[in-house]
Amino acid sequence: MNQVHDLKCLDDLIADIGGADEGMQTVGPSGLLLEHLQAARRGLMGSMRAEYNSSLEQAEESLGCVPDKKTRAEIRKTLLSLSAAEIPLRPPSEYPRPS
Repeated sequence: MNQVHDLKCLDDLIADIGGADEGMQTVGPSGLLLEHLQAARRGLMGSMRAEYNSSLEQAEESLGCVPDKKTRAEIRKTLLSLSAAEIPLRPPSEYPRPS
């Protein structure tokens, strides 16, 4: 995997949870998960590997707030694939902007 792919995965997860706009918070039970995913995105964009990994771990720990088991399992699978990837970090200027 690469950073652009991982960024796309994070953007898709954030949009699916209901927080497509950076800084928005969802009213639903997934607010904590959304905050951790947005923090992971900032860590990835800012080339802060430790913060990125920590945010992914915190996102996985907060999956209990997702009521649907199937959705929870899909998000967990994506988070595990993101945290397992060894990514060479790029400068933030090389990342695509979220759509």
